This record gives sequence, C-alpha cells and structure tokens, in this order.
Amino acid sequence: MGQGQRRTADRIQIGATLKRMRVEADVTREAAADKLGCTSATIGNIEQGRTKITHGDLAALLEVYGVPEDQVDDLLEVNRAAHRAVQRVRGGGDIQPHQRRAADLINSAQTIRYYSPEVFPGLLQDEGYARAIMAPTGHTSDLLETRLRFRLDLAEVLTRDEQPLQLWVVVGEAALRKNIGGAAVMRSQLRHVVQVCRNRPNVTVQVLPFNTREHELIGTTVTIYRFEIKIPEIASVDTTIGEQFFERDSSVAEAIGKFDDVRLKAFDPLTSVDMMEDLAGA
Repeated sequence: MGQGQRRTADRIQIGATLKRMRVEADVTREAAADKLGCTSATIGNIEQGRTKITHGDLAALLEVYGVPEDQVDDLLEVNRAAHRAVQRVRGGGDIQPHQRRAADLINSAQTIRYYSPEVFPGLLQDEGYARAIMAPTGHTSDLLETRLRFRLDLAEVLTRDEQPLQLWVVVGEAALRKNIGGAAVMRSQLRHVVQVCRNRPNVTVQVLPFNTREHELIGTTVTIYRFEIKIPEIASVDTTIGEQFFERDSSVAEAIGKFDDVRLKAFDPLTSVDMMEDLAGA
C-alpha cells in the first residue's frame, strides 16, 4: 500500500465519529454533501477515513449536525493532529471526547484482537469488575456511573444483529488470579467471561499460563483493530498515559505476529474456559 493511501488512527476515528454524529442528527449523506458542495461518495470516503477533511469542511459539518461546542473544539484539534500525523487528545464533558472516539473505533471494527498480561478488556468486563478498575479507591459519583454505563454499553457490539464483532482475547493467567474488587467480584467476572464464551461463537478467550517462557509481548497490552477490507488494520499499545496508535503496515504486521506468538503459546480456548470456570467455582 502506498504512503498516500495510509490513514492515521486519528483520521479513522474522525470518520467514524462524523458518521455517528450524522446519523444521530438524522442528516443524509446527500444533505451533508450539499453543505460541502461535494458528492455523497466523498462524504462516504471521509467517514471511512479514506479522505482527509479540511478544518473548514469539518467545522461546517459539525454545525449542520448540531454538535456541542466542547466536542467541536476537540474534534477540530484531533483533525489538526491527523494532518500533522501527531496524536493529541483532550477530554471534556461527562463522556470525554476521546472516550467517544475510542467507542466509535470499536463500533466500526469487524475484528478486534487483544492481549493483556493481567486485565480483561473492557468489552468483557462485568459491572463490578469495571467499577473496581475505574474507582480503585471505592469512591463513586454520578460522573463515574455515567462513564461506567457508557463503557459497559460498548459490549453490545458483541451481540448486534448485523455482523457482531469478532473478538479474540489472550490474557495472562494473572488476569484470572488478581484480586480486583475482591474475591466475589473476581468470581463474578470469571463467570461473566465464561458465559460470554459459551454463548457467543464470535468471542474467543485464551489464557497464557504462568509457566510460559519468554514471549513477544511481555509486559505489554496490545489491541489490533480490523475494519472492512478496504481499510487497513491499526494497532494500539496501552501506556500509563493513554493509547499509542500504529498504522504503518510494517508496525501492524509486527503487532499481529507478536499476538500470534502469545496465542500459540496460550492454552486452547476450551481449556481456558474450563480453567476460568473452575476458578470461579461455577
């Protein structure tokens, strides 16, 4: 793929977010195209991240969609970052704009592969487990509950009628044995994952045992997003200050290779589910 065809993760997120905003505003592609003086196909390309959008055109669409000012400012800044190929994310509001864009990325994906040495992904977290992670001190608030509900609702991508998300997860055995939220919360979380795996053929979970020797993702949490065939895959690595995205073909291919390394070293899916079930006391 040529350099001119590559899109950064920012541009893919911008496109997905614009599509959501347009649908929520009940604006057709044709109406949006009329506003910009372009074709509906161009709007489609923008929403798929295939085509850059100028700051002026972006501002015009956001006005048509009736987007709140704080979200306008945030998306304009991300668009500037996309043009610079530098990621910059700011927050604001009950649901921070970067959280909404991350959700748009998840909703747009067809397949997600995830590895973490010690934590289940948000899409597989039950309420108690997610709350313990989001409020480790035990102090809750209306704001936290709003963000928690937003996070939990993302799991609907696993059960949507049209093309449910294909999710392949590998977690370290530590994820099963940590004491997040206490013993009762951990048992509930493990039962939740077991139930999802038993009931959803589009969800696969494997456990990488403690006695596994060295592997390619030691100490790293990585997520790989796959979209429709014409949109390249992207990968993200979690850090203590946020996600770092990679969209270059070589970087994504390296991430996929490393994920496959831990996948092949992990217990098979049936053994992994049985292990979680035993630990949960189910």
